[in-house]
Amino acid sequence: MFVLQFYKYTLLSKNSKRFPDHVAKFYAAEVILAFEYLHSKDIIYRDLKPENLLLDRNGHIKITDFGFAKYVPDITWTLCGTPDYLAPEIIQSKGYGKAVDWYSLGVLIFEMLAGYPPFYDEDHMRLYEKILAGRIKYPSFFDSDAKDLLKRLLTSDLTKRYGNLKGGSKDIKGHVWFKGVDWDRLLRREIQAPYVPCVNGEGDASNFDVYPEEREPYGKPCNDCYREKFPSF
Repeated sequence: MFVLQFYKYTLLSKNSKRFPDHVAKFYAAEVILAFEYLHSKDIIYRDLKPENLLLDRNGHIKITDFGFAKYVPDITWTLCGTPDYLAPEIIQSKGYGKAVDWYSLGVLIFEMLAGYPPFYDEDHMRLYEKILAGRIKYPSFFDSDAKDLLKRLLTSDLTKRYGNLKGGSKDIKGHVWFKGVDWDRLLRREIQAPYVPCVNGEGDASNFDVYPEEREPYGKPCNDCYREKFPSF
């Protein structure tokens, strides 16, 4: 199956830095379904961020980069992840579990709606202090229901964080912000994605931005027998 065609991070950057409410809701809902599956296998993802979310040729989410994913049937203590998305318990070196993924979901939703993460500082120590303090300034244009959901996700109190309560992910899916989402149809990929990239066949890399890189010799020169499959690279 041909997948992984378009960086959602690029899409986010090109759309006035933030998404309309219904677009952010669609992507967040698909991430929730992915997390439900991973957590059912006792796998914590631990590296949610826009750069790690790709769109397939039909515009549906594909999560990539499982370098920090880990099988955790109970708790773990490893400090890893992207600083802006770290849950407070990770920073505090406490044993943690699947709840860190739901915290990062809150960060993702905030960033999709606002165009920037809830906490930011170029100095990582000051960033961590802000995350631990938990004082978030919500933009005035935020939907009140979205704001309520974010308060329930972006909390350091694990006894109150949605996704970590008795109802599990059902508490998140049942929140009023997701009202109207048909989760069964979404799981079957029967709901039209808000953005469908133009894909000109397998191997089309035109949807990926080209970033300047330092080119250094690597390995021995040889013929690329797969070159014809990726004409745009």
